[in-house]
Amino acid sequence: MEGGHGTDNALQIESSPYAQMLSKNENRRNYPAFIFVPQCPPGFTWGGIPNQPDVATLVFEAVDALEKEFRIDEKRRYVMGLSMGGYGSWHFITVRPKMFAAAIPICGGGNPDLAQSIVDVPIWAFHGEKDRSVPVSLSRDMIKAIRDAGGNPQYTEFSSAGHDIWNQVNSTEGLLDWVFEQRLE
Repeated sequence: MEGGHGTDNALQIESSPYAQMLSKNENRRNYPAFIFVPQCPPGFTWGGIPNQPDVATLVFEAVDALEKEFRIDEKRRYVMGLSMGGYGSWHFITVRPKMFAAAIPICGGGNPDLAQSIVDVPIWAFHGEKDRSVPVSLSRDMIKAIRDAGGNPQYTEFSSAGHDIWNQVNSTEGLLDWVFEQRLE
């Protein structure tokens, strides 16, 4: 797997810090969830990256199929992603703002021109101030655009941190409580 791409689905789950966090026994008891960890094929993105082919439609189709097969609470869908997954998180909520109860984009970027469409989506975005892979300005611009459009997203920026901030995100007090409090009406 390179940069979130790959074809080894077991490795995808094993290397996802957020799937691992949610799979801990304590978190499974306190925050029961169906965890869907799609893997992006090489040469594609989740969407939201200019001039790059994306597989967003396949993700939405997979979610629809999973919800037909399993008892999944459609009012409590959450999207969370790091780096390319952060771009995907922003993209998914701007494409389908009424689909997700909350979003946690991490070290990603979105299109500030679409901020008006997500003012009602609960968002807690994270970024490292010294990120050299994805410019921190991309998160800052999205947060500013949403606030300017009347939204109230939360934003945590880790000073002196770069791109690899998953440990800081995982240890953010209250994050899982906040996520699981969110529901679509």
